[in-house]
Amino acid sequence: MFKNKKLYFYYKSNNINYSKIKLIKLINIIKYKNLEYIMNLLGNFKTKGAILLKEIILNAYHNFRRQIESQKQNVYIKNIRINKSISFKKLRTAPQGRANQIKKQFFKIILILNQKKNGTKGKSDIQ
Repeated sequence: MFKNKKLYFYYKSNNINYSKIKLIKLINIIKYKNLEYIMNLLGNFKTKGAILLKEIILNAYHNFRRQIESQKQNVYIKNIRINKSISFKKLRTAPQGRANQIKKQFFKIILILNQKKNGTKGKSDIQ
């Protein structure tokens, strides 16, 4: 059905309220891995970031599966990007008539899923 075509799927999740640095540490671990391996790995972590990433990856996989009939072992994450989204600013009162500004930043995650063909070996086989 899809001969000689790259099977990329883009998924974007907006307004994630979590530390960018902590997410980057998790992303470096799971990049270029099979989906089954990633779900087992993120299931062992108990941090908020691992739970968020697991939900995002599952949603992306289900949307990918609706478009292209694929099996779980053939899908891997090709790339994950974190970009800055909106940021809220508010003022908190401080002593002596001053005000402190508080910034609350949100991020968006862009996932690129790819389907591995059945006889090829590449970076996705590394675990």
